[in-house]
Amino acid sequence: MKVEVSYVTTLPLQGVNPKVTIHSKENTTYYVTFIDMAKDEVVASGCVQSGGAISASRNWFTWWKIKVYKGNECVYSTRFDPTDKVVFIKCDARALGDNLAWVPYFEEFRKAHNCKVICSTFFNELFEKEYPNLLFVAPNTRIGNVYAQYYVGTQKPDNYIYSPRPYGKIRLQETPTDILGLPFKELKAKITKPKVAKTKTICISEHGSSPIKEWGGNWQFVVNYLVSEGYEVKVISKEPTTLKNVTNKTGDFPLAERIKDLCEAEFFIGVSSGLSWLAHSCDTYVFIISDHTPKDHEFSEDCTRIYSDKCMDEVIQELVKSGITAIQVVETIKVKIGALCVSDRLDCNSIVV
Repeated sequence: MKVEVSYVTTLPLQGVNPKVTIHSKENTTYYVTFIDMAKDEVVASGCVQSGGAISASRNWFTWWKIKVYKGNECVYSTRFDPTDKVVFIKCDARALGDNLAWVPYFEEFRKAHNCKVICSTFFNELFEKEYPNLLFVAPNTRIGNVYAQYYVGTQKPDNYIYSPRPYGKIRLQETPTDILGLPFKELKAKITKPKVAKTKTICISEHGSSPIKEWGGNWQFVVNYLVSEGYEVKVISKEPTTLKNVTNKTGDFPLAERIKDLCEAEFFIGVSSGLSWLAHSCDTYVFIISDHTPKDHEFSEDCTRIYSDKCMDEVIQELVKSGITAIQVVETIKVKIGALCVSDRLDCNSIVV
C-alpha cells in the first residue's frame, strides 16, 4: 500500500485540501481521519477504496494529523510539518490595499515555521527588495513540488472552506492571519520608496474601489482650508477630479510617482482605499474619512479615522449618505495639524462625529 498526502490547495473555492490518495493492489476499503491537532478534534473522516482519494475540505492552515485504517488497524499516520519545506502563498486579490495589508504576514509565516516561502502578489515590484527572504513570482504561476499551498483572499462570507471566519466581520489584516494560522498583530508593509524630504504638500484622493466607499461631503471646503494654511494640495486619484485650487495629478500615473508624492507629503486624506494603505507604507500620516468599514478595519498607527456611527448599520449603510460634514473634517485636521507640521507622530485617534 502507498499513501499520497497533499497539502496543496489548487482551487481555493473547492474543498480539496488536504487530500489523501491510496494506492493498493488489494481491493480494500480504507478509513481515513483528518484531525486538527491544535483542537484535538476530527475535522473529517470517511471511507475510500484502493485507488481513490478523500479530502478534509479545509484550505486554511491547520496542524493536521492524518490516520489511515484498514479495519481496526492503523496502517498509516502522518503529521503536517512545514519546517524546512517549501510553501507557496498566493495573494488572491488584485486590489492594492489588500496586497499591502497581507504581504507582511507571508514573511511572518516564513519566520514562524522556519520554511522557504514562495509567494505571488500583483505588486511584486513594491516588495521584492524589502523582503529578500521571500521568493516572488508572477500571479497565476504554477509551481510543482511544494509541500503546501495557500490562497489568501476574501470570498463569500460563509465559505468556511476558504477561511475560518467571515471576512466582513474581521480586520483586513486578520484575513491572512486567519488563513495562515498566525496570531494577529498589526504590521506595516515594507515597500521600496525614494529618500525624499517632506514638503508643504498634502495628497488627497476622493475615490475608493467602489462608490460606496466614497465620502459624499464637501471636498472643496477641505481643500480651501488647506490652501489657506499655505499647503499645496495634490489630487492623486486615478479617477478625474473637479476640485479647484489643487495640483491635478489624476490619471494613470506610475505607482512609483504616487509613492514619491506620498513620501513628500506631510499627510494624506482619503477614504477606505488602496492609496490610504500606500500612504501608510510610505510613513505618511493618514486621515481616513470612512464609515463604510468598521473603525478598526484598517490600520491604527499614524492614522486618524473620521467616521460617523449614524451609518454603521449594515442594512442602511448603502442607502444613506455619510453623517460626516466638511466642517468636522477640517476641525479634526486642525487638532492634528500643528504636531504634524513638526513631523511629530501621534497615536491613532478615531474621531466620532
